[in-house]
Amino acid sequence: MNPDATATAMPPATELSADRLTLGYDAEPVVRDVSVTVPPGRITAIVGANGSGKSTLLRGLARLMRPRRGAVLLDGQDIARLATKTLARRLGLLPQQPLAPDGITVADLVGRGRHPHQRWFRHHTDADDAAITAAMESTGITHLAERPVDELSGGQRQRAWLALALAQDPDVMLLDEPTTHLDLAHQIDLLELLTDLNAALGRTTLLVLHDLNLAGRYAHHLVAVKDGRIVAEGPPAEVLQPDTIESVFSLNCAVIDDPLTGTPIVLPRPPSGDRRGG
Repeated sequence: MNPDATATAMPPATELSADRLTLGYDAEPVVRDVSVTVPPGRITAIVGANGSGKSTLLRGLARLMRPRRGAVLLDGQDIARLATKTLARRLGLLPQQPLAPDGITVADLVGRGRHPHQRWFRHHTDADDAAITAAMESTGITHLAERPVDELSGGQRQRAWLALALAQDPDVMLLDEPTTHLDLAHQIDLLELLTDLNAALGRTTLLVLHDLNLAGRYAHHLVAVKDGRIVAEGPPAEVLQPDTIESVFSLNCAVIDDPLTGTPIVLPRPPSGDRRGG
């Protein structure tokens, strides 16, 4: 579904931004002098070719990497100055390949999302139990509460991790390629769920996606990254243009409107001279 068709008016949401952010692992920077603002209360997708710096940018925004230069701001405040628990209450992260302890149940995994809200000497409160229950209900996994996470299918496991992030009750959710290793039906299922949650809660959501057509359908805002720099950003219909796609992905393509949603669809052009017999 088109997120613009389902979004409802929401009070002002949390704003996450980067100010001249540079990130790297070795001598050479991976993200270079990036300034970007994630639209509050909306779904934003970062897109780009492999090795373009998408996941590195997300890790920097989540404070998993120390900036070489610049800063990450949450409602104008440098997150480097926030206490770890304070940041964990405000930013929820679903990493690309999360690992669960052996034998942990779904309910226990989701319950770990409440740790930032608890003091070391306190056990679960009624508020914690309510948040865990609501997170499992909203992701449709209540019936899996006592199942070990390592016995779940890929789609169920992603929902369990998403429920953990929701139980954390963050102002901003960051998801690194949440559809990886899922078949198409489960990819759509997960993105529909994120769209519904965004429409219901108005929570600022930022995710990395590989599939341009899914990004164009489900995101309100796209950020296209190449060689660690932002080369285009804006509504999907503005970013998913043939010239931009060729520049970012080295892909010769046509772009048409989806007849079902009106969102852009990217159609790669076959190589010159390609002939496929029936």
